[in-house]
Amino acid sequence: MSIGLTKSRSTHRRAHGRRAPRLISLTTIAAMGISLLGACSSASTSSSTASAEASSQSYGELSIQLSYKKNQQSAGLYVADSKGYFTDEGFSSTTLIAGGNGTSAEASTETGQALIGISGPLTTAPAINEGGAVKIIGTLFQKNPFAVISAADKPISAPQDLIGKTIAVQDYNTLVWQAFLKANNLSADQVTTVPFSDTSQLTTGQVDGFLGFTTTGAAALNAAGFNATEFLLEDNGLPMIGESLVASDDAIQNKHDELVAALTAVVKGWKEAVADPQESADLTVNDYGKDQNYDADSIKLSVDRQNTLISTDETTANGLLTISADKQQQTIDSLALAGIDITADQLFDMSLLDDVFSANPDLK
Repeated sequence: MSIGLTKSRSTHRRAHGRRAPRLISLTTIAAMGISLLGACSSASTSSSTASAEASSQSYGELSIQLSYKKNQQSAGLYVADSKGYFTDEGFSSTTLIAGGNGTSAEASTETGQALIGISGPLTTAPAINEGGAVKIIGTLFQKNPFAVISAADKPISAPQDLIGKTIAVQDYNTLVWQAFLKANNLSADQVTTVPFSDTSQLTTGQVDGFLGFTTTGAAALNAAGFNATEFLLEDNGLPMIGESLVASDDAIQNKHDELVAALTAVVKGWKEAVADPQESADLTVNDYGKDQNYDADSIKLSVDRQNTLISTDETTANGLLTISADKQQQTIDSLALAGIDITADQLFDMSLLDDVFSANPDLK
């Protein structure tokens, strides 16, 4: 898989035509696999002042490492880049580095290859325990995106329904699966686990269900004509954030203003992306992820699903990307179920986002 770099776009908004919805094929769903969010006018005085101060700064090029290839999970960054929000905050250009290239977001930020990386607590916490000098500074998904997806005519509706069933799980999701089983007092010998290849394992009856993201789970299969159902791990013993933003301890200490500027643009981008799901899908399909040949209807459906993970009552009160003390502790407790012991102070630093929303209260 190539790394794929995207340089900053012009500040004008690209016009993309709206497409009439159509049925998504099962072939498209299978091909997608189960891979692992700016306000305009009427800005407040404090926000205007903060933007003016930011525009007087010159931070040079900004690099952000994504968690995966350029898909809908980075739509807010596409909005921020395409509309010049990073430029407005003092960056001369923006490079979005596709993930999946063998270099973790933690390593990328520690070595200075990227100022911000997108990762997850199941990766970041072990890295810290092994000596990594990084912190989670915000999160996109307020809810654990993993779900158990099954056929509607043979539904797996709750953890106890898994007993005696065969579930397909990708190798790199084994840790979260084992933690989920432990959270529900299920032993490995009560559930048969097989390697996941694609969703056809379920649609052809090879397995009773599979572990995947809700963003490409039951809703996508239903749209393709296969009746499916799912339940979230979030609601069944394993609440945890996902698609979290990480930065090095060195950058947090020595590049504070630069990080605050970058996060300000990121919040603006995600706020607009959540408000306009079609724009998110269009930028993913027609621009930043164009070389991936995505199906537009599949991506739009996934965007709609991911918005339910991004925007919650807590983010309405505190702002997008923030992580409440309760959510931090829930994540710590879920990590413990995976055999990862770490404290909230070791894993999280919310001071940067505190500064973003203190200077820009209208972004909440």
